[in-house]
Amino acid sequence: MAKQAPLAPNPVIMACMGHAGVGIGAEAYRWVLTDIGADPKAPSLKGEKEQLEILRKYGTTIMRFGTSLRKGEVPIVPRALLVDLDPRSANLILQAYPELFAMRDRHALYGLGGAARNWAEGRSRFRGEIEEKHDLPARLNSISPEPVRGFILPFSMGGGTGGSFSSAFIEYAKSNASTNPATVATFGIIPEFGWDPVIYEPACISIVLTLAYQMKYADAPILMDNKMLRANGEKQKARLAKRVSIVDDLPKQIQVGWKEYRNMNLISAHAIAGFMNSFIRETEWDMSNYRTWLAAQKPKFVIPWLIPLVPQGGSELKSVLDAMKDGNEGILFDLGEDHDASNGNPKDSACVIVKSKGLLTAEERATVRKIVQDRFKIEDRKIIIIKAPAVEGEAAALTVLLNVKAVGERLLPYVADAEDAWDSYKGEYEKKGLSQTDFKQAVLDVTGHLA
Repeated sequence: MAKQAPLAPNPVIMACMGHAGVGIGAEAYRWVLTDIGADPKAPSLKGEKEQLEILRKYGTTIMRFGTSLRKGEVPIVPRALLVDLDPRSANLILQAYPELFAMRDRHALYGLGGAARNWAEGRSRFRGEIEEKHDLPARLNSISPEPVRGFILPFSMGGGTGGSFSSAFIEYAKSNASTNPATVATFGIIPEFGWDPVIYEPACISIVLTLAYQMKYADAPILMDNKMLRANGEKQKARLAKRVSIVDDLPKQIQVGWKEYRNMNLISAHAIAGFMNSFIRETEWDMSNYRTWLAAQKPKFVIPWLIPLVPQGGSELKSVLDAMKDGNEGILFDLGEDHDASNGNPKDSACVIVKSKGLLTAEERATVRKIVQDRFKIEDRKIIIIKAPAVEGEAAALTVLLNVKAVGERLLPYVADAEDAWDSYKGEYEKKGLSQTDFKQAVLDVTGHLA
């Protein structure tokens, strides 16, 4: 077998917390693999030339085994940590993709039972059962022997496990000397109340606390919400039916609880894959640039706009324009009916990740800028364009990360409702180590940042 080419240093780890995070994170890995023509069920590299080519397209979100499982092939596995105190979701993914998540004993961390929709209990259990009981530095080192460049965390913000686990993890990542100066990017998802199985008052408390942690520890806090994911998933149902999902690979009898979120998770995965394309492929942009971009922004939070929502057409930028014409695009966060995008805000900004064939011409750059300006009236000097190469056969796409003041207008009602609900739940939270002072400080921090 050909001599292995070395992996690029400073890898990125995806840490998936809770049921939603594990599902979306695994779906995102599948998306990245499928985009470059790899088999997610049995991903491998053949020979030194292919290794060099594919590793440029994977970046360092994957790693290779040192031995070959099939003749002439080097298996690759994601740098992924699946964390859940309820092991069902992680187990299902591991069983469905035994070769992708081949380092089973390193990929997953389990406990017994969930967090009962209690953010404080989830944080307490992460610290006690994950951070202390398990040797977290050793686990991360087994996935990434090289120093970690960054972490990506997808999670639901309305439950007790995903949001609290992710909050505790990013606090750990930023406080632990062995991981600094890693860049942390979070993909937090707001539930759609009335549809998702969450209890409204505790969910509002979780949202506030999770927002406070993202403000403090995340370098690129990206928000999506299930209302828009559900609406876009329904709108693009026919196209998404042709896209294979991890849900399709699960045993039929256990697809309940996953199938309803299939299309929503696929769209979420597309957003994460688009974000990853900006630094795992050959571009002039590094993950740490997001930290610099958002350092002076208020609000710090950004939202994705995908064009197209589902890949179509060829690798030329023209296919992006065709997607917009037929409605195959969407913003993945509900900015509210009262938000008038034409007003804009002087501090609003956008980071546009362009995945297409070849170099961007001056005319194409002008077209990309016009797309953003027509929708959000963002100043030209506030628009950053990052060109990521499309792999042969891939469809062109834009992933636009928007930093807009309207995010605050959308989130502040949850803060008010969390304050109203606090007295009814404070005894339960205080038993698990969250004081009223801590909660009130989180409310002040979030309100001050978003107002």
